[in-house]
Amino acid sequence: MTTILIAVLFFLQLISFYFLIILNTKLAKFKDLEKKQERLMREMDDTISVYLAEMKDENDRLIKELQSVSQSEIAASSLQQTEQYMTPQEQPTLPVVHEVKSDSSLSLEKDARIYVPKNIVANAYSRQQHTSSKMVKTAPPLKVEEQKEAEKLLTVEQQALELAKQGKSPEEIAKQLQKGKTEIELLLKFHH
Repeated sequence: MTTILIAVLFFLQLISFYFLIILNTKLAKFKDLEKKQERLMREMDDTISVYLAEMKDENDRLIKELQSVSQSEIAASSLQQTEQYMTPQEQPTLPVVHEVKSDSSLSLEKDARIYVPKNIVANAYSRQQHTSSKMVKTAPPLKVEEQKEAEKLLTVEQQALELAKQGKSPEEIAKQLQKGKTEIELLLKFHH
C-alpha cells in the first residue's frame, strides 16, 4: 500500500514540475513580447521626432523662401489682386506690410519678421509646386514596362513601396518622388 502511495505522490510531483515548466515558458514569452513592444514604442517615438524635426526644417525653409520674395513683387501682386476686386470709384492702395521685432527671450529669431498677405504666400507656394512639377516632367524617359507600371500606381504610397521592392534606398525613393526622406522611411516602416 505504501508503494502505491509513493508512486502516486511521485507521479503528482512529476505533473507539478511539468506545469511549472509550462508556466515558466509562458512567462518568458510574455516578457519577450513586452520587451519587443517597448522597443517598437521607442522606435516609433524616435521616428516621429525625426519626422517632426524634418517638418520644422521644411517650414523654416519655406519661411526663408517667402522672406526672399522682394518687396516690389509683394506690392505688385497685391496691387493686381486688389484691382481685380475693386470698383472703378475706389483708388488702388498698396498692402500694409508689418514688421514686428520681438525683444522677448522666448523668441527664436531676433531679426524682424515680415507678415506677408495670404494671397502672396499662395502664389509663392503655387510657383514652387509648378517648378517641382516641371522637374518631374524633365526626368529621363522611362522604359515601356516602367511606364506601364507607373500608370498602374496611383498613390505615392504605392510608388514608394514599388521602388522599395526594386531595392532602392529611402533616400533615392524620396528624391524620385520628391518627398521627405523621413516621410518615405515612415511609410516603408509602417508597411513592413
